[in-house]
Amino acid sequence: MDFKKLLSASNIIACLAAVVSIISLILYGANFGGAGFYHGVAIPLYVLFGIFAIVAALAVIGLSLVPAKGMLGKVLDVVVMVLKVLIPVFLFIMTFNAISSRVEGFGYIYFANVDVKLEVQTPENLASAGLAITNIIFTTIAALIGLVGAFFLPKKEEE
Repeated sequence: MDFKKLLSASNIIACLAAVVSIISLILYGANFGGAGFYHGVAIPLYVLFGIFAIVAALAVIGLSLVPAKGMLGKVLDVVVMVLKVLIPVFLFIMTFNAISSRVEGFGYIYFANVDVKLEVQTPENLASAGLAITNIIFTTIAALIGLVGAFFLPKKEEE
């Protein structure tokens, strides 16, 4: 196994994007299943795009280790570059879906009228909103990591 290819900047960034994506999926699961305002409130296609991003990141790492030359090597390089572009696309879709799904609740919880403030700003609802914000932050970080990773070449040219 060629550890230079395994430890390339491209693979390290892809691995980091996958790990932060997994963390964001765990946070989403905790937010969805936990008590409070967002209990049972699903984000459309969030998990599906998260799995797509993780699989794409792992595929980037795996395909960079394939010893291919000639036409097959060029095709694999194109596939890896396409996957490196798809990773942040999937993650930004997750981010935008999370924001659009949660923003109305944030307004309801944090900016409630004085009349209903005590009913709405319960510890469970505030914790649920805080977890949703943390989830959005981690998903955004994963998307930005994926975006930076798209600018790195998958493997160094052998001389």
